[in-house]
Amino acid sequence: MVRLIRRAGKRPPPLTPMMEFPLMAFTLNKPAPRYLALVAGLLLAAPGFADPSPAEAVIQDLVTRAQAAMASGHPQQAAELYDKAAGFGESAAAEIGMVRAYLQAGEFRKTIAFANLVAAEHPDVNDTAALLAYLEDREGQTVPALAKINAALQNHPHDAALMGAYSEILIDRMAVPQALKELDAWIAKNPPHGDIYRLRARAALAAGDTEAVAVWRRKAAQAYEANGELDAAKPLRAWLARLPGATPPDTASPTPPAATTSRWPAPYFAALPLTTNAVTSGNGFVVDQGRRVITNASLISNGAKDIWVRNGLGEVRAAQVEKVLPDQGLALLRLPQAYPKVWSLPGLMPMPKQLKFCFVFGYPVTDGVEAGYPLVAPSVVVRPEVGVGGLMQMSGSLGGADNSGSPVFDPSGQLIGMTLGPHEPLKGITNRDSLLGKGAFAVRAEALRALVPKTAQARTKRGKAQTVNPSVEELYEKLQPAVVQVVVAN
Repeated sequence: MVRLIRRAGKRPPPLTPMMEFPLMAFTLNKPAPRYLALVAGLLLAAPGFADPSPAEAVIQDLVTRAQAAMASGHPQQAAELYDKAAGFGESAAAEIGMVRAYLQAGEFRKTIAFANLVAAEHPDVNDTAALLAYLEDREGQTVPALAKINAALQNHPHDAALMGAYSEILIDRMAVPQALKELDAWIAKNPPHGDIYRLRARAALAAGDTEAVAVWRRKAAQAYEANGELDAAKPLRAWLARLPGATPPDTASPTPPAATTSRWPAPYFAALPLTTNAVTSGNGFVVDQGRRVITNASLISNGAKDIWVRNGLGEVRAAQVEKVLPDQGLALLRLPQAYPKVWSLPGLMPMPKQLKFCFVFGYPVTDGVEAGYPLVAPSVVVRPEVGVGGLMQMSGSLGGADNSGSPVFDPSGQLIGMTLGPHEPLKGITNRDSLLGKGAFAVRAEALRALVPKTAQARTKRGKAQTVNPSVEELYEKLQPAVVQVVVAN
């Protein structure tokens, strides 16, 4: 009923006793469409129905305030504002914003459930298809996610949200040549777009073309500023200003956008407190109730002057090197400011069985500017013991999640290892390509126990065996705040 009224361009007033009777009859008797239309007509003629423009203005204001709350690191507040906006009328921007706010707040199960509802409610809004596919890819359903977006792009080849989701997934899953091809073709046929230019820079970074990274980040900053998206341009400008021989910032006369639209779901993350250039060197995971981080020694071994970690909720912490085990290639970082409400280190599986199914949970390769939500990559343990030093081998490529320091879990949520990057040396192995499957490698969990101090182990609550394995969504929700990007400045 309410939807019928809204399609007429009105918004419903408070019900009066005169209106309650036909609505009660409608509810109890499930009348025919003719009666439904009659009741709707009576309501439309009733006093109190307002012109839609005031409601649209309120929605616009609430969405703008919600976006500001997201940008300032308050996703719960943003979700409340988006919810209020949706209460004034159907708004794809508000409902998509709620999905993004839930994701930023670490409520992944709610995110997935609500994203499916929004996609069903707004099948004609491409942003919903892009967002749902992006979320499916995060939890490891990459093939169906790409198929959905590719089908949508056939009908809407100029849509930036669809191209953004498509190229982001390709880059994150290390299909970089295809991403470059698709992005260049789209850019050649469409007006400037900040998100697409930012992704083009990410593709250049993954391809190792550092000159192109600077070119496309400058173009992205200019496009954002021209559209009034100053918050999106700010980190890019900060990065450009740190380049050797950097020129003064480009002058621009930003104008506020004509309407607040739902942007492609790039995460809002707290800015890194950098005074020098920095790069995201790899991953790690939080232990000891948020006080420490386990990572690979190679990530911090090149004279790192400053170290930060950033989790999937956008929370940034300064870090200090506490211990390094060079023979095992492991490092322990201490966080002066602990992470709150972080999942405790789960049970450690000393020796995974051959052909055991597992999940790798990590962030794609990027740098200090580009933050991202973590990826799930399914795999199988093909060789529980290989080389020396507690190494194991997993099947195939992990598609972007094999960045150094990503934790590996079995389906019950037990930690079974930590990944080694594709270019890291393997003790006892002289030729990676000679091994079965040419897959990814990890340090088994048993080697990690020696890294954590006994006092921390005493504070750690071991994970209990579960009769029912948690869902991927449940694991993602637990791990999003606990798995971090390691950012270093030399």
